[in-house]
Amino acid sequence: MIRNPISGVSTTNDSTKKRRKPLLYRFIRRAVQIIYPKISVEGAEHLPEDGCILVGNHCHMHGPITSELYVPGRHTTWCAAQMMELKEVPPYAYQDFWSGKPKAFRWFYRLLSYLIAPLSVLIFNHAYTIPVYHDQRLITTMKQTVAELEAGSRVMIFPECYEPHNQIVYKFQDRFIDVAKHYYKRTGKIVSFVPTYVAPNLKKMFFGEPVAYDPAQPIAAERVRIAAAMMDGVTALAESQPEHVVVPYPNMSSKHYVTSKGRPAARQPERDYRKLRPGNLTSPEYRHLLLLLGWIVYFIAYFLTENLIPPERCHPIHSALDDLIPFHELFVIPYTFWYALIVISLLRFLLYEVDSFRNLQKFIIITQLVAVIVYVLYPSRQDLRPDHFTRDNLLTRIMGFIYAFDTSTGVCPSLHVAYSLGIASVWAKSKLAKPGTKVLICLLCGLISISVCFVKQHSIVDVFAAIPLGLLAELLVFGRSWYWPRLKRLVRRA
Repeated sequence: MIRNPISGVSTTNDSTKKRRKPLLYRFIRRAVQIIYPKISVEGAEHLPEDGCILVGNHCHMHGPITSELYVPGRHTTWCAAQMMELKEVPPYAYQDFWSGKPKAFRWFYRLLSYLIAPLSVLIFNHAYTIPVYHDQRLITTMKQTVAELEAGSRVMIFPECYEPHNQIVYKFQDRFIDVAKHYYKRTGKIVSFVPTYVAPNLKKMFFGEPVAYDPAQPIAAERVRIAAAMMDGVTALAESQPEHVVVPYPNMSSKHYVTSKGRPAARQPERDYRKLRPGNLTSPEYRHLLLLLGWIVYFIAYFLTENLIPPERCHPIHSALDDLIPFHELFVIPYTFWYALIVISLLRFLLYEVDSFRNLQKFIIITQLVAVIVYVLYPSRQDLRPDHFTRDNLLTRIMGFIYAFDTSTGVCPSLHVAYSLGIASVWAKSKLAKPGTKVLICLLCGLISISVCFVKQHSIVDVFAAIPLGLLAELLVFGRSWYWPRLKRLVRRA
């Protein structure tokens, strides 16, 4: 007896009795268990107590991995025999996995198909698998499957071919149903087929209502009936869940995936910018792009304030806390990433959330306008930059370059911090961004705001001065649309 490492159920598979699994295989299996997302099982009550055949969607390697790790109880999986024989792995793997790749990269995938061959043989010959042959050795597949069913095993089969059936599954090959005939002939028992749906994006595996083989009917009729019932069962399981991305059987680019409702899974831009012309720039569809003109106005104002206000007229900004903060070149990384974050955020919202683009650009324009007015009325500078760097490396050289083109005037309030507040605010209110992305962006904006002090581009006073500036922009941009409706709801509840 051995114990299934996932289900905890004792099993007596002949294949697992032979000898202890190789150390490398055990290491790989354990690594996959740790790295692969935890899959929850729903509908286990539909599984017969005796041996049965689970019929599911392949969804690349998610199906076999989920079957190996998470099917409850004693189980085994049909596996293409070519993936278990060293000489046959490369041609089969290339044809099945990568033949549709761009021609320029196919040489790489041909090489990869040879590199994975030893690993494939190791894994599939020691996992709970039954080799599936398509020649005279098919009888071996049938005998092993019947033996597993007799022992009470749940046999997992992924029979999809390359012909689409619907948005959920590709058509099922139906010759696997002959197992039921062989099983009945040997034991006199009727085996049931259970539709199984693997949904990696939901991190779930679903089992549907079983369909029993009818030995009184011709096998040809049973193939058609059961295959159709399995495809319909898998489809029904998928459609009963919230809309999610379906991983298809063929190895295709994720941009071609669809959801369980048949809609394209890849997010589509809100506006078709291919139709943008100078003549329709002021149309409602593209009018938001005019907000980018704010950058031109700001850069002109920045150039004038930097060059027309001499440093001796600027008020030095300093705090005792500045003397306690050392220069550290590692903070050059978040400081300089701020530039990329602005571009990434604006482009992302420009494509997928135009309202968020408007809000972020308005936030930036307000902070730019107020900051420039402050720089003119109260010119400021900081004298915190080190005379020399104690270390000479790429980061200090980058910082030296920034010092050269960005003068130490016009520093209070810090636009680095003010923009970061706006970016964090708009991302946090995004309807499409995932919670983890929102948290990451907010933490990054916080790190950027701290970095300005450690690279000696700003005094801590500049950082705190940017906070009321950010709050002003926040209220002007989101006061009516975001805060006021929520405040009214709170008042009503009270």
